[in-house]
This record gives sequence, structure tokens and C-alpha cells, in this order.
Amino acid sequence: AAATSARTSRRMLRQIVVLALVAAASAFAPTGFTPALRGSCTSFKGAAVSAQTASRVMSGPVMADAWVRVVPSDAVSTGRQADRLVAGAAVLVGRYNNGKVWAISAKNSATGTEMFGGDVDEGDLTLKDPQWGTRYSLVNGAVVGKWCPSPPILGGLIGSIFPQQGVWVPQVREQGG
Repeated sequence: AAATSARTSRRMLRQIVVLALVAAASAFAPTGFTPALRGSCTSFKGAAVSAQTASRVMSGPVMADAWVRVVPSDAVSTGRQADRLVAGAAVLVGRYNNGKVWAISAKNSATGTEMFGGDVDEGDLTLKDPQWGTRYSLVNGAVVGKWCPSPPILGGLIGSIFPQQGVWVPQVREQGG
């Protein structure tokens, strides 16, 4: 009876460990890109923030040279961000306090999670990835400072697994706004 109880306990412990590993791994799985959940606008006319889909320094999608509308101008008031899929590429746009607009890849380069809601430092012209704390240049997409600094232990682990890499920064302009 004791041997049967020990086998049952080991089997139960093994199942708990497997379940914990699956749960931990799912925390790092990309959740998909969901800009449609943040805005109802899929087509628009008038003033717009547009991104040029070529001439980039960092890796990104390969597209023809063209200006593509990303969001209506009024969707990005000062301090706000908006993201959309543009020709299959996730683009995040925002507006500085001086009124100029910026754009960057909406996915971080470590795990591909969203950068929507990341803090913008207008002095350094950087966007802080809200998940891993990496700062990306809004000028050229390069990593500025420490790679994956947060959370303290887990960020360091992620930073050692995924190589440091910048993100795509499309050219951006505002028309009619």
C-alpha cells in the first residue's frame, strides 16, 4: 500500500510540474497583434499619419516605396499612441509634445510582444518596451541602454536567450493635420 501511495504521489507531482512548465512557457508566447481592439477605424479620409514602407535601417518587412495611411491624425493627440497593421507590418505611431509624430515597429525584438503603451522619453527620443524595459531609439530603432532590464531576474534570463537587436523605424509624416 505504501508503494502504491508513493507511485501515486510521484505521478501527481510529475503532472503538477508539467502543468507549471506549460503555464510558465505560455507567458512568453506571443499573444498576437490586436490593434483592432483599441480602435474601430479601419478606413478613413482626410488628415492622416502616414508611414513610408521602405528605406529602413533595421530589419523589417520588405515593401515597395510608398506612403501608406496608418491612422487618422486626430487618433494620435499629444501623448497618445495608436497601432495598426500596414501591409502586414505592425506599426505604432504617437505624437511628441511639440506636435510632431513618430513611428516604430509595434513589436519588440526580444519576444515579439506589443510595445503599445510604452513610455516615450522625449529627451532621449526613445520608447520603453512595456514588458522587458528595453529602450528603443525612435530615430533608428537601435537599442539604447540595457537589454531586457526588467523584471530583474526574468528580464536578464530573456535577455540572455534572445540576442540584442533593434527594431524597424519607418519614416512618418502627417498630411492635412
